[in-house]
Amino acid sequence: MIKLFILKIINGKWSAPFFITAISIFCWLLMWILPVTKTIWNLCFIIPLCVGFGYTLLGISKLFKKRFKEGFVQIILSIIFTFVACIFFIILVPKSPYKEYKGDIVNPNNVKVNMPLDFIGMDEKPLVEVKGQDVLLYNYQQPGQYKYDVFLNKIEKGKVYLKMFDLTTNRLLSAKKIKKESELEVENTSDELQEFESDKIFIIEEGEWGKYYGSRVEVWFRPEDASKPERKLMVKNYVIQGN
Repeated sequence: MIKLFILKIINGKWSAPFFITAISIFCWLLMWILPVTKTIWNLCFIIPLCVGFGYTLLGISKLFKKRFKEGFVQIILSIIFTFVACIFFIILVPKSPYKEYKGDIVNPNNVKVNMPLDFIGMDEKPLVEVKGQDVLLYNYQQPGQYKYDVFLNKIEKGKVYLKMFDLTTNRLLSAKKIKKESELEVENTSDELQEFESDKIFIIEEGEWGKYYGSRVEVWFRPEDASKPERKLMVKNYVIQGN
């Protein structure tokens, strides 16, 4: 009896928007209460998505049972409310996952290190004065996730990509993934600086949230002309953390 009652509620006409909304608010509140860790953070994002996906599958199953109107309504409502939940979590994140950097990284030879920049709001970049060829690293959404821009003048057509190293051990970080995800097409025939913006996120897997360490960021260039060798364009040190 109880099982049938629960199934009836779950399978009800308006159960999808109600449960997706309720689970989303519950998970959002958990993000206020529980400590900020990668596991908790990701679970609170994933659970509402799984609920929405489950209701979408339930709607599809109704189509096979020839309950077409009910099935289509449930699919549409599930998609809409899951999308709204995603926007809700992105815009109204209850607290920042970034722990304050206290300047306590190991810094061999006291080399100069820079902090990645933070986006203003969703995707608005802060204004920064760039006087020469440069690479700017940006924090993105979660610790260990980054985007970057590179400023170049007088360079032939080709692609740039990043190599990142641990400053202390000289270990190459997330080598294949960073190289692939940071690839960016460039070409600038003038002497004036031109900004090239990456639209992909790359992830540094080494390390944990809040465990800051120094990294040497190298910008490499691969000419479109395959007869020319790849070359390193610039180096800049940043304080980073892993995901």
